[in-house]
Amino acid sequence: MTFKELYQKEKEKPRAEAPGVAFIKEVCEVTKKSEPSVRRWLCEGATNCLPDALTQEVLARHFGTTANELFPR
Repeated sequence: MTFKELYQKEKEKPRAEAPGVAFIKEVCEVTKKSEPSVRRWLCEGATNCLPDALTQEVLARHFGTTANELFPR
């Protein structure tokens, strides 16, 4: 499942906070990156806006997948 697909899936979950916002906050917390950075990673077709390799691995471990699956080239 790609990073964007995980975001879409989280948006569908019922929560007191908007699911998309909650997902972005979770990623910020896990990666220690800013909200604008995380939002850039979600941009359509923005291949130059990918997180660094270490951050990709941290996210892959957090979501139980691989960096290649989260951020396909």
